Formats: sequence, C-alpha cells, structure tokens
Amino acid sequence: MKEVRIYDQEKYDWALDSALKALSREDKKVFMNRIWDMSVVSNISKTDILYMFAQSAYSTSLISSFIFGGHK
Repeated sequence: MKEVRIYDQEKYDWALDSALKALSREDKKVFMNRIWDMSVVSNISKTDILYMFAQSAYSTSLISSFIFGGHK
C-alpha cells in the first residue's frame, strides 16, 4: 500500500473508532460517513480505506479460525 499521510491524527482516530462502532451496530450510513471523514483527513482514497477494513476482517477471521479449531 502507498505511503499514508494523516493530516489530523485525532480526527482520523475518532473517525476510525466511530466507524468500528457503526459496523458493530450495522449502521451503514454512519459507517460510510466516517469512511468519508477518514479520507478527508488523510491522503487515502475511500476505496483503500474500505480495502483496509476488508483486509483486517479477513486476517482476523483467519486468526480466530486457527485458534478455535483450525482450517476445515
């Protein structure tokens, strides 16, 4: 992935935390608004941010699958 420059780290961290909370509530509108906020305060495109979420979900799934019974 390309080099990332965060222009407002505090706002980025808040948006990330808020996006994760929205995901847990399955609140698509708030989640997408926070993705927009994250892209505004950094030089990351919305597509790259969504890819980051997908990548972390996939790797978390692999780790939990390994810990709780391995690959089937």
